[in-house]
Amino acid sequence: MKFSVYLFVTISLLTLTTGCLREDSENVNQDRIHTSYELFYNGEEDVTYARATFRFGLLTGTKLQLTDPSEVRFNGTPLTFKSGQAYYEEDYAGYVSSGTFEFKDLNGNVYVNDVSITSIAFPDTWGPISHSNSYELFWNGPALSNNEKVSLTINAAAGGSSQAFIEDSNTATSVLLPANQISELGLGTTTAFIERTATPWIQEATNAGGEIKARYRTGNSGIEITE
Repeated sequence: MKFSVYLFVTISLLTLTTGCLREDSENVNQDRIHTSYELFYNGEEDVTYARATFRFGLLTGTKLQLTDPSEVRFNGTPLTFKSGQAYYEEDYAGYVSSGTFEFKDLNGNVYVNDVSITSIAFPDTWGPISHSNSYELFWNGPALSNNEKVSLTINAAAGGSSQAFIEDSNTATSVLLPANQISELGLGTTTAFIERTATPWIQEATNAGGEIKARYRTGNSGIEITE
């Protein structure tokens, strides 16, 4: 028993340590820095987050902390390094619909990328949802474009389990809720939220490439799941 507990703790600590591994950007080839940018609006908090993550070589590479004078800015403001997550972030009150990330490496190269968020909302009225029938939710907002998706998450009602419903078809204006998934939700009043995600092509990056993500999450909406 003592050996099992010791092994479990050792593996857990190793996993935690490995997950937090990072390197200083001065120790890598600047042209091998992979960049990930995200602009995320959380409607439940009414807060927008601008985030930038740097890795060596590729998306799954070791995370990097930029060495001064290398830096990353959003709309001209330097982003702050969050040591626990090993990424850069700044938060803003309210909905920031667009902006510009600017990354400068140690060789003086500057990479500029614009990003914009497309909002989405629940219809003025929706539901109730029958426990045994499919349901189609038409959201308020533009139809989907290429490289966009919408996910509707409904939290579990009594005795059920949360379910996610996803639509990623170009020009789609609604998301379908199949009956077999609805039946897993349980019965009663619960909450739901919609998230719209866009992943456009990165505009400027090193030879290692990068990605851009724009997300809009609504606030929670109440919904009744009935027989």
